[in-house]
Amino acid sequence: MQPNQIKELINRYLSGNCTEAESALVENSYRDYLLNPEPLKEHEILADLQWIEAKLPLPRSTKKLNFYKKISIAAALLIAVGGTLYFGLARKDQKDITAKLAEEKILPGTDRAILTLADGRKILLDKNASTLFLDSTAGIQIKKTKNGELIYEVLATVSTTGNVKQYNTIETPRGSQYTVILQDGTKVWLNASSFLKYPLVFSGNKRQVELNGEGYFEVSKNKARPFIVQTNNQEVEVLGTHFNVNAYPEEVAIKTTLLEGKVIVHKGGEEALMKPGEQVVNLKTSKNLKLSTLEDANEVIAWKNGLFLFTHESLYDIMVKISRWYDVEVEYQGKFDNQYYSGTISRFGEVEAVLKIMELTGSVKFKIHGRRIIVMK
Repeated sequence: MQPNQIKELINRYLSGNCTEAESALVENSYRDYLLNPEPLKEHEILADLQWIEAKLPLPRSTKKLNFYKKISIAAALLIAVGGTLYFGLARKDQKDITAKLAEEKILPGTDRAILTLADGRKILLDKNASTLFLDSTAGIQIKKTKNGELIYEVLATVSTTGNVKQYNTIETPRGSQYTVILQDGTKVWLNASSFLKYPLVFSGNKRQVELNGEGYFEVSKNKARPFIVQTNNQEVEVLGTHFNVNAYPEEVAIKTTLLEGKVIVHKGGEEALMKPGEQVVNLKTSKNLKLSTLEDANEVIAWKNGLFLFTHESLYDIMVKISRWYDVEVEYQGKFDNQYYSGTISRFGEVEAVLKIMELTGSVKFKIHGRRIIVMK
């Protein structure tokens, strides 16, 4: 394996995109080094590289002779470039390894989710090739496309009356996002650390789903059957529209923002009829709903369009979003009340780019240690 391949393997491992075989290779190599951190001789490096070439699910060269002639050169390069696997760090102690890992870049989130089928099976949805699942009892075909979308399609005539008790759930862990197109054609974008529960087939006189986290909905129009988004203490009712719901359990309020159409937000006996450009804030400590008009409602869905967009937003709120998207922990050294920031930056850059923008204000500093961001004065 060439040095650039090993570097690529390490980057995939750190970003969680390795296959099981690749992850096992990296972890076993690291454990072996800790147990026997002695410098490797050339014939040992040769044996290791041969073993890696045999184990990895990578295309093998038919020119074996040329591969082995390049082994010693590749081994020397590995040591020179400071490869992360144990044969590239054989002369370093464990403290140096920890320091090297701490220097690894914190990568942005990616399209990834966990799909739980009605029978309890769990399927990891990631950037691998498109896949296909069938649910013959409901007459539904479930496809995962190469574009990172999960699509539910009706295979045959399915009754949409009566109760359908089969549900699927899709969950995006921290550091991930995903898109699902439901059986009725409704499209849902899920932000990081979110959860959506929905029926395989919508039946009866309404279409209801459950949301925990943040989702942007483009609802398929059906005047006869309203679409209901249920969160922990409110309902959003629509006929066909585009809207965003931010309902993270750790947040102090649920925020519903309407971009197109009409929406009614229900909370107990309270309700608020929304128009495009308006937002309803549902404080969890209050019985009332607060309706307001936003200067630019599109700012709310900047996350869906691959952007961080902050408009006079507190440092604490910004760091919560960064923590979810980059899957990092945040530690504060001091208090940062009344510190607000504005700016726009891509969500697909390295976390350092976001932090440097805030550092330019001179009011805050950041230190990255492993997967922990330390916020300092």
